[in-house]
Amino acid sequence: MQRLTQEFKERLVKHLNFLEEELKDYAQFKKITREDYFKDRDKRRNIERWIENIINSVVDVSKIILTFEGGMIPDTYRGIVSMISTVEGLEEIDAEKLSRWVRFRNIVAHEYLDIKWSSINKFINTTDSLYKDALKIFKEYLKSKIESVDSYQQDHQDT
Repeated sequence: MQRLTQEFKERLVKHLNFLEEELKDYAQFKKITREDYFKDRDKRRNIERWIENIINSVVDVSKIILTFEGGMIPDTYRGIVSMISTVEGLEEIDAEKLSRWVRFRNIVAHEYLDIKWSSINKFINTTDSLYKDALKIFKEYLKSKIESVDSYQQDHQDT
């Protein structure tokens, strides 16, 4: 059994807490209209940064877990996210859908406003449960790792 280190636990908890906080903003951003997006530079910047934060958080969590598990780390962020469902305990994550959204980070940064709004609107209105489900599964994974370490420590306390 691979031992959960304090560093691994702290990094994962930090990223999961950040992701959880970001996911709370879905309701706020669902209220933004196309007109708001085009006319209000601050709203546009906030929503784009929020999307990047969510996607980057999933990439970071996936990379931390793959590193801990000793798995192969793909060269691309999309590859990293697509591999996460190969980890025991994370099979239920829809890594295929999550990995498709990784490419969207670049669209947010580089495409024309008309293209971005269409994709942003789709992200806001279709990914809420995808990311919340992933967060839940990541947290269950972390909890199982903490419990297995606690159990291991109790079993080997007298040795």
